[in-house]
Amino acid sequence: MGAKGGESWLDLLHREADGDLTEAERAQLVLLEQDTTFSEVRQHLAHATGALQALRPPGLPHSLAEEVASDIAWSMRLRAAPPAPSSVAARVASEVGLSQRLSLAAGPALPRSVAQDVAAEVRASTWVGAAPVLPRSLAPTVAAEVGWAARLERPSPPLPASAAGPLAARIAREVGGGAATPAPTPARHNPAPLLLVSGLLVGLTLLGITSAWPNLAAGATVLQTLVAQVSPLAGVGLVLLLAVSLLIAWRPTPAVQRLGAGAFALSAVLTLPPLYQAFGRSGVTVGHDVTVHGRVAGNVVALGGNVILARDAQVQGEVITLFGDVRREAGASVAGRVNTLLGHAPGDATALQTAPPTGASLATASAFRPLLGWLGGAAWSRIFVVLTGGMLLLLFVAGAAPVLARRQRHAPLLTLALGVLALALLIGPALGLALAGLLVPALLASAFALLLVATGLSVSAYDAGRAVAYRLRLPAPDALGALLGLGAVAATLSLPPLALTCALVGGAWGTGTLLLTRPGREAES
Repeated sequence: MGAKGGESWLDLLHREADGDLTEAERAQLVLLEQDTTFSEVRQHLAHATGALQALRPPGLPHSLAEEVASDIAWSMRLRAAPPAPSSVAARVASEVGLSQRLSLAAGPALPRSVAQDVAAEVRASTWVGAAPVLPRSLAPTVAAEVGWAARLERPSPPLPASAAGPLAARIAREVGGGAATPAPTPARHNPAPLLLVSGLLVGLTLLGITSAWPNLAAGATVLQTLVAQVSPLAGVGLVLLLAVSLLIAWRPTPAVQRLGAGAFALSAVLTLPPLYQAFGRSGVTVGHDVTVHGRVAGNVVALGGNVILARDAQVQGEVITLFGDVRREAGASVAGRVNTLLGHAPGDATALQTAPPTGASLATASAFRPLLGWLGGAAWSRIFVVLTGGMLLLLFVAGAAPVLARRQRHAPLLTLALGVLALALLIGPALGLALAGLLVPALLASAFALLLVATGLSVSAYDAGRAVAYRLRLPAPDALGALLGLGAVAATLSLPPLALTCALVGGAWGTGTLLLTRPGREAES
């Protein structure tokens, strides 16, 4: 039996002797009765208790009643209130009356004046004594001070003229045989080169627009047809989005930003549902030929491929090809119009056709046909996720990811507005170049826009993931935040509308952060 168990047994036995046991403790004693050691200790304790109870109680000491009574009496006397002092009101009243009488009584009579006696004594002492010594004259001192003041008030003497100019001229005359060196004439500004370059750029721009005008006009007609299928609310939302972005970028005051938050939400509600409803039914293929059978509720769009309308084809919308032909068999019906941009539609007199590229443009376009085919067969979702993860890794290696996340957190609406404007400036010209037949600049502009969207989305995903990691107090929030953000981006790919919305909003937000952040600006803030 250990020491701790013995102490608990003794405690239980003592409490049993006092009669203070609870039901649980009585049950514990019943269990402990099986132990021989406990039984022996219990018998010894009972024997000791009986022996102590058999002893006679000791005698009490002498009585303390008298001393306690005396102490109580002294305590009562000390606690009794002292007698009140005698009143001093009569003495105070008599002193006040005496003070009033003294103040009203006339003052004592002054003694007689002694001024005359004093004056007489002074005159007598003047007559009797010698003349007093006069003080020394201060005239020389005052004259010296006046002279110094006049000298100090004079203006400072002029500085001597510099001899550097004459000396330099003399040296030049001696070196040049006495001929004076003419002063250099200032260079005159000639605006001719700037005007020539500006005129050349304007001329090239007009020439490009003039040469590509038929393609641009056809492309504008096709776009007008597609836009007519969209609800006007989408156009209102896009105009509102661009206007609010310009306003926030021009004047990012708190009031304008509060107004911009509601305007951004309203533009998203007005734009995204109509666009998805209009183009969700359309089939878009890239780099492959399309053969249409049966009824198609929306549009048929092929980029870099041909469209073959079978006999039983019934297209309820438009048939559009970019750098491809449309072959229409007898019996095929198209509710809209057949549009072949940079292609042909043989046998269809009502089709809108633009001439395909020729010469060097044809060679360039032919070189891009395999590239469009590869793009059409590739897994776009996987490529985009890998591209986003690679850009996030580059930002981590460069140490710019935390800086960009903080900047995006400090100015969310300003960064979103700048990103929207940047993507609009990239996507619009890229679409115009593609319709004009300039595929190389259009593809470069589209690739740059895609890279910018992936980089911006990586910044937004990292910022959101890091915020969640800090909120959940996870270890290594930077690394885990990046993984959480990329996981969320990959999870949205199962829903194309959600994936497109996250890519556009997150890409624009991160793009604005890239444009707003400058070297050293984060350190200043």
